[in-house]
Amino acid sequence: MGHAALIVPMIPGVIWLWIIYRTDWYEPEPKRLVLATFGLGVLAILPAFAGERLAGHVYPFLEQMELAAVSHSTSPWPMLIGCFLVIGPCEELAKFLAVRLFVFRHKEFNEPLDGIIYAAAAALGFASLENVLYVIDWHTFHVHWGTLGVRSLLALPGHVIFATTWGYALGRQKFDPRYRVWPMVMLAALLHGLYDFLLMYGPTRPLILLYMSLMVPIIVRQIRLLRADSPFAPGAQALAAELAPRAAAGGGGRDGGAT
Repeated sequence: MGHAALIVPMIPGVIWLWIIYRTDWYEPEPKRLVLATFGLGVLAILPAFAGERLAGHVYPFLEQMELAAVSHSTSPWPMLIGCFLVIGPCEELAKFLAVRLFVFRHKEFNEPLDGIIYAAAAALGFASLENVLYVIDWHTFHVHWGTLGVRSLLALPGHVIFATTWGYALGRQKFDPRYRVWPMVMLAALLHGLYDFLLMYGPTRPLILLYMSLMVPIIVRQIRLLRADSPFAPGAQALAAELAPRAAAGGGGRDGGAT
């Protein structure tokens, strides 16, 4: 299959990105910025994996996690430590910084929903490179289609769910600096760790479908709430047009009274 094998695992991530992008009804983000954020999500895997490997030198959780994944009699503690204290925090922090440092202050980040759009772009870039790493047989360059299918239905939307937790907070903070983002980054790391633990630890694996069924409605609600608060929504524009003359008249009255 050759070089095509490097492209095929990226396709599901691009499809999911298009689905999320289509939820931005009123003032869609420039495609170049969304794709650039997707690319930064791809690069974010480097510091995330570096952090995980560094933590592995302190405590060899990676080997213990592999053992726990195939042996139900093994203690779950190494996997709990790896998922909740290393993998979740490292990966969510890397994705968060890709958005916070690159596009958050950009002039095109101009409605609350943009927090979710860019968070999803970074998350899907990250998860797409994971696809390349995990579903290709590097000896034959054959694609493991079953693994790709499972990851496309679970891991990719999972990464979106984790990232939109802090993406929602970024969208709120853009218009209300008092809104706190870091607690939501920590929550995203917790959700990420829980997902990984449920999926990798044999006895809890059947619960992953329940987990996803509970989380998907939350992201749908987040999108609806932020979209409703868009300053570009027809209702918001009509309200602004109605209030503008009143504000002008009020200002004129105050000026007149002061002279």
